[in-house]
Amino acid sequence: MSPFSLLQLISFIFVMGGIFTSLILTISLFRNRQPMKIMNAVWILTGLWASFAAIPAYFRLGYRKDRMVIGIGNNGMNMDMNESRPQWHSVTLSTLHCGAGCVLADIIGEWFTYFIPVSIGGSVLIGNWLLDFILALIIGIYFQYFAIRQMEKISARKAFIKAAKADTLSLTAWQIGMYTWMAITHFVIFSGTPLTKTSWTFWFMMQLAMFVGFFTSYPMNILLIKAGIKKGM
Repeated sequence: MSPFSLLQLISFIFVMGGIFTSLILTISLFRNRQPMKIMNAVWILTGLWASFAAIPAYFRLGYRKDRMVIGIGNNGMNMDMNESRPQWHSVTLSTLHCGAGCVLADIIGEWFTYFIPVSIGGSVLIGNWLLDFILALIIGIYFQYFAIRQMEKISARKAFIKAAKADTLSLTAWQIGMYTWMAITHFVIFSGTPLTKTSWTFWFMMQLAMFVGFFTSYPMNILLIKAGIKKGM
């Protein structure tokens, strides 16, 4: 088997694995609804890009830890689930929440530009990335707004402003990591034979780009949560 054929096979396995994982999580979430409602969509979208890795992550952070387990604080009062959760759990879930908007935006944006190319400065690639970023920002802020409205009893206007502050930097950090990997893919790995959006390999590279985005966004989420700009999930 040639290296190219092997890559196609690996790509097929992981992309189909993402679809299969997303279906498994969807079935599980019918029985195990998340206390934070938007996290139901987040886990399903995480399954698409994280593929098989999303299953152990879900059963560690979602299935067991996201249940409404009440702890007892020092003052004898009940704490909510976020306060009794280890910090890295909250940061990880917040980062996955950020990535869910990115992956949904990329799916919509990439297929939209497949049928209707968008060019900026003569570059279709830049047009694609700019559209993906705008969509990610819109969807990401909406996801964050939805979470804030459930966590805090504040007006829609204040919730929107908080959502924009919370998600803009973390989402931008995610997109920087994702675009860095896709630039390497486009200009280095497949410079001679650009990938088509209908290929398994293109979407496998997108999955890898999401992993890179997760790791570039994670430190930003730590900073935002510590600064009180963003609440941990």
